Amino acid sequence: MKKIALAFLILSVILITNSFKTPPQFEPVAVVELFTSQGCSSCPPADKLLAQTIAEAKKDGKKIFALSFHVDYWNRLGWTDPFSDKKYSDRQSEYANAISGSSVYTPQMVMNGSTQFVGSDESGLNNALTKALNTKTEATFKSLSASMEDGKAPQVQFTLDGNFTGCKINFALVSLSETTIIKRGENGGHTLVNENVVRQFITQPATVTGQVNFEAEPLPLKNNAAIVAFIQHTGDYKIIGVAMAHLN
Repeated sequence: MKKIALAFLILSVILITNSFKTPPQFEPVAVVELFTSQGCSSCPPADKLLAQTIAEAKKDGKKIFALSFHVDYWNRLGWTDPFSDKKYSDRQSEYANAISGSSVYTPQMVMNGSTQFVGSDESGLNNALTKALNTKTEATFKSLSASMEDGKAPQVQFTLDGNFTGCKINFALVSLSETTIIKRGENGGHTLVNENVVRQFITQPATVTGQVNFEAEPLPLKNNAAIVAFIQHTGDYKIIGVAMAHLN
């Protein structure tokens, strides 16, 4: 009887100890989403700031991941942005509803799904980056790989680690760089360079492992393409993990 009682006591201690275990924490990351448009005259400075951020992150080895979402609601100004999609405008509207005090405008940056500021505000970006890169994350990608055979759509395989309960995974197929001669509209006569331009965007519930298949088009050139995948809360939109895989 005493042995049974002792065994029960040990089991209880183990269960209680496990219940108070600190959740796993991973290296801080920063996901910068820029909502922009080639038809918006105030957007090019934000596009340049995003490009500068990408270059500095590569140089310093910082875990900063940037995405350029081109919205479609400025297409009426005379220039149809070839990278625009209503889905990206809808994503921006979702953030406006989720982030207190937020609204829909361009250029707008959103940091880790929880902080927004004017996309050309370098000080605002630096402050948000400092905060993000000093905050441990709850989940991470143990692996992320992507392949794209000639003439076929990209395939992505992934494995997660950490606490991603109640989360989704977003997969962005991006063009690393796009140069466009603008013929009409507010930026008519200018040549614009956009980096990490989202061409396709897929969202699915977070699972330990899985595979994602993109559509056959639109596709960037193979040596100009990458996948940025990030784990995001479905409730408050907070981003808690990210990884990038190049398509070479």
